[in-house]
Amino acid sequence: MRRHFTPVAVLIAGLAVIAVLTVAITTPSNDADPSSRAVGKLGTLAAYTWLQRLGLPVSRLGGTFDLTGVDVLVEYDPSVPFTAPEVDSVMQHVQRGGDVMIAVGPEGAAAAAPLLQRLGLLVSADRGPGNAVPAQPFDVAQRVHDVPTAGGFSLSGPVAFVPLLVQGSAVVAGAERVGGGRATVLGDTAPLSNDGLRHGDSAFFLLSVLERARGGRVAFDEFHHGEGAQASTGAAAIFNGPVGLAAVLAALVVVAFLALNGRRLGRPATAAAAAVPSAGAYVAAMGRLLARSRRRGAIAARYGDELKRAVQAVTGVDAHLDDTAFVAALRAAGHERSDDVDAVLARACGLSHGDPDERALLRLARDVDALERAGADVERRSAELRA
Repeated sequence: MRRHFTPVAVLIAGLAVIAVLTVAITTPSNDADPSSRAVGKLGTLAAYTWLQRLGLPVSRLGGTFDLTGVDVLVEYDPSVPFTAPEVDSVMQHVQRGGDVMIAVGPEGAAAAAPLLQRLGLLVSADRGPGNAVPAQPFDVAQRVHDVPTAGGFSLSGPVAFVPLLVQGSAVVAGAERVGGGRATVLGDTAPLSNDGLRHGDSAFFLLSVLERARGGRVAFDEFHHGEGAQASTGAAAIFNGPVGLAAVLAALVVVAFLALNGRRLGRPATAAAAAVPSAGAYVAAMGRLLARSRRRGAIAARYGDELKRAVQAVTGVDAHLDDTAFVAALRAAGHERSDDVDAVLARACGLSHGDPDERALLRLARDVDALERAGADVERRSAELRA
């Protein structure tokens, strides 16, 4: 059969194609997103999820830069520069006994510069990719032996700055005691990234830093990845990107489809009460419906079951019994129409195994209806006598 495409179908197909192309064109490469929500190479969603699975209380900072209730702050390659009050907030957090873990690469060095300067740290971009090794024992479990790096900065600082990882003569990571807390700084983002966490002993390095920080509540800073008060955060952030655009376009497609096809939204009009079909009309309709599937015998079986349920309501005999046991129970109870019920059930059983015509089904329906009416009359008379 040849299909005919209506203008509505063509319009809907066109809108769907536009939605797909829009998403494909506007979707940026996720590999450059340093957020803990990103699944690209530079993101830290793997570290965030892994720490959650280890049972640590992990959260994200967004909307406002509020360090209340944070024990370990993770500053990973920020893209929004630190202001002086925000640097003060981090230093006060560390002075009070909190910890901060800072990882910076070429993209985030400028944004993190105010915080690194307050810590007295200097960075120099003279290091290529390679493998960093412990500068001194710092992992109690001795799990950290080799941490791959992507190339970034070497670090130097005050006397209080203790090297942790070195690559040749370059210091890749170090820690500094500040007040009652500690600042751990990496001049490389690879060990904490989605791509790098699974290589070498990067995961063990992250875990050792958290163990030295005495665990506690860990917060990944997304405020300095652009999730400020002016931006949508959390679940609402999805509508700022191509996925949200695709959702809006899909909604427009649905509305256009409903409008152009004359569909309406709202409560349907109340339909007029329909008359209950008679047994004959029902059988005729069902016969026409089931004739195509050649299963008209099912109608006879259904009427047999209906008769047993009606008799059960009057006599209490279990309708789930097979026909022979059901009739035997009726006779044991002294039911006056036991023979009639036996005959109708036997006829229904015989028709159910064949392909009865509509006339045979109609006769069966009338006989079932007559027995049901007779049972109802008996029940009514009994009720009158009891009254």
